[in-house]
Amino acid sequence: MKIAISQLNPCVGDLEGNFGKILDAANLAYAREAEVLVVPAYALTGAPLDGLMDSDAFLDDCANYIDRLGAEAPITVLLGSLSPFATEDGVALSLPELFALGEGNAQTFGVPMTEPDTVPLYDDKGLRIGIALDDHFMGSASLPDGGLDVLVELAADDAGDTGSAPVAWGMLDRQKEVARANHAWFVSVNLCGAADDIVFAGNSLVITPEGELLHASPLDEEDFFVFDTSQHPAETPIRPVMLQLSSDEIIWTMLKTGTRDYILKNKFTDVVLGISGGIDSAVVSTLAVDALGPEHVHGVLMPSQYSSDGSITDAEQLAENLGIETVTLPISVPFEAFKEVLGEACGGEVTGVTSENLQARIRCLYLMALSNAHGWIVLNTGNKSESAMGFSTLYGDTVGAYAPIGDVYKTEVYRLARWRNTVSPVIPEACITKAPSAELYEGAKDQDRLPPYDALDSLLFDHIEGNLGAGALREAGHAPELVEEVLPKVQANEYKRRLEPMAPAVSMCLLNDERNWPITNGWVDHS
Repeated sequence: MKIAISQLNPCVGDLEGNFGKILDAANLAYAREAEVLVVPAYALTGAPLDGLMDSDAFLDDCANYIDRLGAEAPITVLLGSLSPFATEDGVALSLPELFALGEGNAQTFGVPMTEPDTVPLYDDKGLRIGIALDDHFMGSASLPDGGLDVLVELAADDAGDTGSAPVAWGMLDRQKEVARANHAWFVSVNLCGAADDIVFAGNSLVITPEGELLHASPLDEEDFFVFDTSQHPAETPIRPVMLQLSSDEIIWTMLKTGTRDYILKNKFTDVVLGISGGIDSAVVSTLAVDALGPEHVHGVLMPSQYSSDGSITDAEQLAENLGIETVTLPISVPFEAFKEVLGEACGGEVTGVTSENLQARIRCLYLMALSNAHGWIVLNTGNKSESAMGFSTLYGDTVGAYAPIGDVYKTEVYRLARWRNTVSPVIPEACITKAPSAELYEGAKDQDRLPPYDALDSLLFDHIEGNLGAGALREAGHAPELVEEVLPKVQANEYKRRLEPMAPAVSMCLLNDERNWPITNGWVDHS
C-alpha cells in the first residue's frame, strides 16, 4: 500500500484554511495512488488552543469540518483532532481523539488519553497500522496482538521538546530501534511553523522496517512524501534526505520561523526596529530579513550625545549589507526638553538612572510612533541574559510586540552571529567584536553593571534550565560571590519580565512560561 505523509503549517483557529490544506494533500495523495494520508496532530485546529478548547462553538465547528473531511477526502486521512468527550461524572471535556476520515466515512477510533498504554489499531485492507498521538511508541505501550505493519505518530513537537527534530539533531536511535524491534515502518508526522511563542520543529520522517531513514522533512516548511509498504526497502528509490544540522543552524531556523509566522499569521507584513550597531539589533535585523525579506524590514537609528561614531557607521553598514531602508532620528532635542520639564520635579535635575532610562523611553516613543503611522510591528531586540537580570528599561527597550532572541542568552547571540556570517557575511565584524554597551552614559559598557557574559550565562543556564538553587550552583563550580549577586536580581525582576514581549521558545525553559515565579515573593534562597 502507498501511504502519504503531509507535514503542515496550520494557523490556530483557521478551520477553513486548515481544512483546505488537508483536503489539498488528500487530493494530491490520491493523484499519486496513495490510499492513506497521515497528517500531524492538530492539523485541523492548529495549536496551542488554550481557551479555544473550552468553547462549545469552536468544538461544534471542529465537528462540522471533521464531517466535511469524511465526506470530501478521496482517500482515508488519519487525523488527531479535538472532539467533545463526556467523562464518567457527566462533565464535558474536549480531548484529542483519533479519526479515520474520507471516502464518505468519519470513523472515530480510540481516545488515547483514556487509555494511554494502548495503541489504537487501524486496519486497512489487511495493513495493520498502529497510531498514536505524540511519542507513545516508547516500549511501554501495549501493541495489538499479531504485530503491526506501520507505526504512526501524529506529532506536534515544538523546538523546546528534547526529542524534537530528531534527524536534525542526530537523535534517531529510539525511532530506528522501534522500527527494527517491530519489523514495521515507523512514521512520525509533525507540525511545522509557529504560533505565538511555540515553534514547531517539523522534521517529519519515515524509517524502514530495517531501521533505515527513508525520508526527513525540513524544519520550517510544509512537505509531502509518498512511500510504498509493499516495496522492499532495498528496492525503494531513496531521494536525498535532510541530515544532521549544527545546533546554531537549527536554532536560527526556529527563530526565523517564529518571527515569520508571528508577523504573517497575525496579518502584518512589515516590522520596524531600532538599530544601534550592537550585536543584538544586528542579529534581530538579520533574522527579520531572513524571515520576511529586506523590503519588509525598517531600521531606525536613534543616536544620542553618548553614541559613538562606530555605532552609527556599524548600523549603517549592517543596513547596507542587508539591503534594508533606514531612517536616522536623533534623540538629543526631546531628551533635553524632557530634562528641562522634569528637572524640578526630579529633585533639581535629571541624572543617573533616571537620565539613562529617559533616553531608552524616548526611543520607545519613536518606534511606536512609526508603528502607528505605517502599521508596522515593532521587534524587540532584548536577549535572555538581559531579561533574566532585568538589564533593560521598562517601557523603553522592552518595547515591541515580539522578541526574536528573547529566549537566547547573550553568548548564544554572538555564536549565532558567527554562524550566520558563514552563510553570507552580513553582520559587520565590529558588531561582534566590540564590547557591548547601551551607550546611555559616557563610556558605558554592559560589564559596568553585569558580570562577564561567559560566567553569567553559564550560571543562568544552570539556574533556569537546570533549576539549580544557590547551594547546588556553588557545588557545580560557580563562584559563590557570583551566585550571591545573580540570584536575587533574577528573582527581583520577575515583575519586569511579565511586561516584556513574547519570544519564540527555543530552549527547555522559557522565562515567564516554564519558569513563572510569583512577583510578590518573600522567599530567599539560603541553600
